[in-house]
Amino acid sequence: MKKFLVSVIIFSVILGGLVTLLSANYAKSAEGNFVSAIRLKHERLNSFKGPRVMFAGGSNVAYGIDSREIEDSIKLPVTNLAIHAGLGLDFMLSELKHSARRGDYIFLSPEYYLDEGRYKLDEEAADSYPEAKHYLKNLAINDFPIFVDGIIEQMKTNKDVLFDKLSKKMFGAKKETTIASITSFNEYGDVVAHLNRPAPATIKDKKAFEYRYWDGIQKINALAQYAKDNGIHLYFVFPTYSRNAYTINKAVIKRYQNDLATNLQIPVINAPEDFVYDDSEYYDTVYHLRKNARELRTQKLISIIKPYTML
Repeated sequence: MKKFLVSVIIFSVILGGLVTLLSANYAKSAEGNFVSAIRLKHERLNSFKGPRVMFAGGSNVAYGIDSREIEDSIKLPVTNLAIHAGLGLDFMLSELKHSARRGDYIFLSPEYYLDEGRYKLDEEAADSYPEAKHYLKNLAINDFPIFVDGIIEQMKTNKDVLFDKLSKKMFGAKKETTIASITSFNEYGDVVAHLNRPAPATIKDKKAFEYRYWDGIQKINALAQYAKDNGIHLYFVFPTYSRNAYTINKAVIKRYQNDLATNLQIPVINAPEDFVYDDSEYYDTVYHLRKNARELRTQKLISIIKPYTML
């Protein structure tokens, strides 16, 4: 029995060490990676006095609006806080709660059924912007799957990084310059590195949804109460979505829309079809707009939000 226990302990130590080694973030650079842009976004946001406009959500917002054009139109300072859906709804809502002040305008546009995201990505953002440590969720025992998911995602990333390095060393293969960098953002917080690039042959994330009542409604309502108590203007905006993906999910999205209309305690100021464009207008996923549609969305967004910023 004693020999068996010793073997189990040795095996556990080796396995734990192996998992730690494989799941370390070898591609991490707090100064240069994509999520580290959070620091620059908050530096801009904190530089303004008086009412500010914030756009929040995942990469559908990061890639899909021209904040400078919006700022010039509504005559209020605009910051695009959006980075990546993988940060999760909890992180985004906590970020808004900690950042907003009386008189601010927040336009929240999460991807459909946005969930808790990847905890390791949240930690990475906090490495660059220490204030973001306040946005991190305190993991409990029942959150263990979130922790495991983060490890698996990091292993996948490490595999890609290792493969790219080996390909370059062994075969001289050169990977196309990534846009997943802090340099992909402009001073307003918009991703602009993709605007003049050709679109890939196919776009990702064209999946079918299964209807469920979105628990994000309750979470947003909690922020809505805080906003109401503190003189903050909070609005919900449906995201952009490719036409093919929208057609596949139209029935589910209609039920999702009805749930929001019935239960969300902040104004929903547009409809799902408002920002639906042909698949050819998307860069690499069903949420990332290319240049022309980004401009169309921006102009329509201005017409939608302008009445709310003139209160």
